[in-house]
Amino acid sequence: MVYHEFAHKLDMLDGAADGTPPLADRDQLAEWVAVCSREFLRLRRLAEKGHKTFLDAYGAKNEAEFFAVATEAFFDRPHALLGHAPDLYNILSAYYRQDPAGRVNRACPVKE
Repeated sequence: MVYHEFAHKLDMLDGAADGTPPLADRDQLAEWVAVCSREFLRLRRLAEKGHKTFLDAYGAKNEAEFFAVATEAFFDRPHALLGHAPDLYNILSAYYRQDPAGRVNRACPVKE
């Protein structure tokens, strides 16, 4: 829940809760719009049909909720998000300047 509300605060830094926080440049914005639009529409289609969704179906409400729900998944279930939607993981990783999936791998090495 903390990540969700934090994402809303970041989203509103530019004055609008529209699912797009302030980004570094036009290239980052173009990639953000392409990836987030595709993933948001996928979530919305699945949720409308009553299918089980990886991301919380609440994110299908609007783009602002999508960003908040995606942020939750990014920090709470990074490996799962990376496997489910690698492009979404990558743009969130670039935005937050974090790689929680990589950090978890280093913190919990797998024994062979």
